[in-house]
Amino acid sequence: MAFFDNLGKRALETSAKAVQKAQELSEISRINSLISGEEKKINTTYYQIGKLYVAMHGSDGEKDFSGMVASILEGENRIDEYRRQIQIIKGVQHCEKCGAEVPRGVAFCSSCGAPMPKVEKTTSIEDTVRCESCGAMVKRGMRFCTSCGKPMTLPAAPEEQAEEKTAEKV
Repeated sequence: MAFFDNLGKRALETSAKAVQKAQELSEISRINSLISGEEKKINTTYYQIGKLYVAMHGSDGEKDFSGMVASILEGENRIDEYRRQIQIIKGVQHCEKCGAEVPRGVAFCSSCGAPMPKVEKTTSIEDTVRCESCGAMVKRGMRFCTSCGKPMTLPAAPEEQAEEKTAEKV
């Protein structure tokens, strides 16, 4: 009987230790979560400090920061250019009043009614070809029609056309 009593005591002690370990791990996890939250707040504040510094001292900042500030400004300029390229490809512009995307060349915003600035057409008739499938005008060099999705047949290069004409004469 003493054997079973000792076995019971050991089982109770082991389970009590397991419960204690689980509580410790739970508390450690909770505290690690709090630490992670504080680190996120700190990183957000660092980010805001950096943005504020660049906004205030972008052109007259301290020498130690000039390379990093220049890199940020170059990156922002590239992003602006990429966004303009996307707008051109999509054939849209953004309303200066409400920010809505509206088709290029319209007189008024379809969302707020504000007058839209005049925009130059970026593609001339020489820069486009007609899709053989649907007849839409597609920017030259595109591999697929932007209206129907069919593959575009590429016109022969001028050298190839000259060679074909020479071969026909012979």
